[in-house]
Amino acid sequence: MRDIRVAKPYARALYDAALEQNALASIIADIDKLRELIEQSEEFTQLIHSPVLSPQFKSETFQALFTDAMQPLTINFFKLLALKQRERYLIAIMDVFSAIVDEAAGRLVAKVTTAVPITSAQEERFIQQLSAYSGKQVRLETTTDAQIQGGFIVQLDDTVFDASVASQLQRLEQQLAKG
Repeated sequence: MRDIRVAKPYARALYDAALEQNALASIIADIDKLRELIEQSEEFTQLIHSPVLSPQFKSETFQALFTDAMQPLTINFFKLLALKQRERYLIAIMDVFSAIVDEAAGRLVAKVTTAVPITSAQEERFIQQLSAYSGKQVRLETTTDAQIQGGFIVQLDDTVFDASVASQLQRLEQQLAKG
């Protein structure tokens, strides 16, 4: 909960600055690159969360790592987070930033969980059906979880569609137990 409270003003500030500088698309791309880096690099994640490294060192490291790869606004934002010792909230800030972008675009985020990775054709079908259901443009966030055994679980706003094999088996077991 604290992460969200800290993340909101920073995410809003980044969004407003991106709009003001007409750089929203570039900042979104930078955020996507950073998400990939965090997912792929344990060393970078350790850098972000290390309490031993000084804010100045982290700021200089962000500058050195991203100067040629990202917008100056993005780099300055990362440096500010480091100097304010808020870099450990970076993931929460990126999540809130993405939510602000989606809301401004009139887009909903659907979280889809499947037992195995889905194909791009399946992803497109989910987008079409969920967009038709909600009446809004939908962006998918997909994850895999072998524990659902098959099928899918979709969370769209406050609505959950659970068509997983694990849930169906559980419901069947409950019905059989009742007699």
